[in-house]
Amino acid sequence: MANGQVVLVTTEPLGGGSPVRSVYYVAEQDPAKAEAIIAAMMAPNEKVEAWGPLPEPAVKALGLKPGDFTHG
Repeated sequence: MANGQVVLVTTEPLGGGSPVRSVYYVAEQDPAKAEAIIAAMMAPNEKVEAWGPLPEPAVKALGLKPGDFTHG
């Protein structure tokens, strides 16, 4: 097991208004790959950005297997 990534998703409402932010925890050490895992299920109006590392103990505590993710 290795470190994962914290990924931030910012959704711009189609009708205007304040953006909505969501956090995902991804069991993928590479930031670009972690972004790609989450981006694959997002809509075009959602910006996906790797925010920083998720320590290995946190990945284990969340019960994530390599490539898995959970919403925070």
